[in-house]
Formats: sequence, C-alpha cells, structure tokens
Amino acid sequence: MLLQRRTLTHSFIHDLLDIVYSLPSSKDDSYSLQNPAQIHEKLRFNNAYRYMAIIDNHVDDYVRVDEVMKDYPNSEDIVKKLRDMFIVVADFDDEGIPCVGDGDAQLDRIKDNLYDTIVNDAKFDAVNHPAEKIEQFCIALIAYGVSKCKILETPV
Repeated sequence: MLLQRRTLTHSFIHDLLDIVYSLPSSKDDSYSLQNPAQIHEKLRFNNAYRYMAIIDNHVDDYVRVDEVMKDYPNSEDIVKKLRDMFIVVADFDDEGIPCVGDGDAQLDRIKDNLYDTIVNDAKFDAVNHPAEKIEQFCIALIAYGVSKCKILETPV
C-alpha cells in the first residue's frame, strides 16, 4: 500500500511551532538581520550534501513553514531556539567559535531533537499528528533555520 504524501497545513505547522516555542528561552538575545546565504551554497560549505537532497525533496514544506513563520507572533524566539539547538551540536575552533563540521550529522541531531521535543510534549496529539508529518515539519523548520543563518556556518 502506497502512502500518499500529505502537505503540511497552516494549522498543523502553527501547532508544532507552538510546541517548539514552549522550549526554554534562549539566553542569546541577538537576532541577525543579515541576508541569508543561498541554502545550497551554505549546505555545501558545511558538508551537508545529503541534506541538500533532503531539503530539495521537501521544498514545498519549507515554503509553507516560511509562510507561517511570517505571521507567527514568536518567530524570532523560534529561530533563537533553533540556533541554541545548533550550538549544542556545533564544532568549535580553538578560540571557542563555532566552525564548519559534519553538517549532515549536525542537522540529523537537530532533527532528532526537534522530533523528540514535539512527540514528548504534553500538548502533542499523536492521533492528529502522524510521525511522517512531524518529520516533514522538522526538515522544513531546519531548512528555515539554515536560510535564516541560525543553523550551520555561513560562507564568508
């Protein structure tokens, strides 16, 4: 039996963003307004070749998350929390500054953290939020974080 891939709905994305938003607040209150690097260039720079294909496969989900984030009242806080998740898995140079590492492995760990956070939240409704859609959302939110220069290092 083939499963038909269902698109992420606005309300579904909003519900999951609420769960991510409920994570503890970020201690970093800076929010970069720099223009995001092209996603493919950034993924290549960070050795995330597998995620180039994964994000390409979920570009429609990324677009929907991007649309919802424009209207989401706490979008800056979500992006800060994504940055916190990246910092936890980042590689650091001798001066303690995040540097390029194994981007695919870092993004896998962020995706796993997001997934676990969502499915273990008290507000999570497993009946209305199937695992496949949660994973779609996690990949799309990661793509959003990469595009906003909060996940992975930006090419100089």
